[in-house]
Amino acid sequence: MEGLVAQVIGLSNPNDLNQLLTALKSSETVFNQNYQQIVPALQALDPAQHSLAYAFFLHHLAKGNLPTPNAAFMDSASRFLIVCDASQIQLAPDVFVSVARKLKTHVLAGAAPCPRRGVAPLLAGLRALQPNPEVLTPLHADFFQLCLLSRCYSAAAPVLDQDIFDVAPQQTGSTPTDLFLYCYYGGMLCIGEQGRKQHARALELLLQAVTAPSLAGNAIVAAAYKKYVLVCLIHAGALQPLPKFTSSCVKHVIDAEARPYNELAAAYAARNGDKLRRAAEQHGAVFAADGNLGLVRQVLASMAVRSIQRLTQTFLTLSLEDIAANAGLAGGAQEAEARIVRMVAAGQITAKIDGRSGMVRFADDTARGGGGASTSSAAAGVSAAGGGGGGSWDSAASVAMLDERMRAVLELGKRLQQAHEMVSQDRAYLTKVTARERSKYDLGGGAGGLGAGLAGPGGGASGETDFGPFSASGAAV
Repeated sequence: MEGLVAQVIGLSNPNDLNQLLTALKSSETVFNQNYQQIVPALQALDPAQHSLAYAFFLHHLAKGNLPTPNAAFMDSASRFLIVCDASQIQLAPDVFVSVARKLKTHVLAGAAPCPRRGVAPLLAGLRALQPNPEVLTPLHADFFQLCLLSRCYSAAAPVLDQDIFDVAPQQTGSTPTDLFLYCYYGGMLCIGEQGRKQHARALELLLQAVTAPSLAGNAIVAAAYKKYVLVCLIHAGALQPLPKFTSSCVKHVIDAEARPYNELAAAYAARNGDKLRRAAEQHGAVFAADGNLGLVRQVLASMAVRSIQRLTQTFLTLSLEDIAANAGLAGGAQEAEARIVRMVAAGQITAKIDGRSGMVRFADDTARGGGGASTSSAAAGVSAAGGGGGGSWDSAASVAMLDERMRAVLELGKRLQQAHEMVSQDRAYLTKVTARERSKYDLGGGAGGLGAGLAGPGGGASGETDFGPFSASGAAV
């Protein structure tokens, strides 16, 4: 072990890191035979200067008979993740991820788990492992899980706000499961964050989990779809159909596992409060077992909100009693008044209540960019920027927000064009399209030539989008 430590110290300069990596990978026997000396050896190394070797030593230490939770290991691993050299640990991403996940296991173990203790180290480790901020890593999902368990929503917010455009499995070791869990836990964080529930962003992440290219359904996708249904009803007032490119095997899993949720959505579409409550009660045990009972209650509460919003599209003035009757509010005029006050404060409608006559006057706020529930994150962002009542389009904050959104749309357009060109020139894609066209000619099934099939992604005669190159290259995000 002393010889290995000396070798580490001698080779921990940028020019010799590849040689050091080879030596560490071939030292499995040294670590196994000298397990008791790993802790003293760690004390001789600097986690910032000898990051590559430090990761291997911690990795082999955690593989042994280490009791959980182990305070010494948590201290060493936490300090290492925070101060490690990104250029070194990116040479061995699998070892680095193993150490980070062992830390997560330790902070969650024992009679008194402390997930908050792992939040800052995993965030630092995630940043170190990323080649750039737009790349997904295996640690995203683990970090989100700890944020959920510790209710540290603010710590996850910057990571959630950063869009992911690449997975780079060769550089980070990411797997399809990491993508599914990133979308699932990210969606849960957007749903659960108090004060600024980001339902539009949650729908985006959950839909990515459901529609990601897949050869077989899995429990993560089924759980994501269940939450997708409920958030759709809360945010949009109706279940949005899945895109055509959703995998058929995923659809089979959804049909088998999410029938109670689809029945709830059908009852919601009927706009009948009694029918909706019966559906919720009938499948209450299923919703509770899935941990979605709180979202189901929000769905029930949103029915009255939607009813009141529909009234604003029909009437300019209406009494509180009539509103209560149309929305099915058991509390009568008093409950109707309380709900309208909350909806106005949330920017969902624009209205004024005459306390003397008990009449409500609804205002047409389309010119101000507010009113009604937003159905896109862009609309939500502009509405929030303008303050209560939906936000004024002539405010400086709204103009700045609109300008930012337009820049983001233009940038996304450039990325889509680059992706189109990349796939159009991908050898695997061209081979697949050529083989498909040849099989059509062999069967005598159509004309049009190869040119139609080679026009680009989704250019086949069937009109369906082809995601083969994305799944093969790891650019499915």
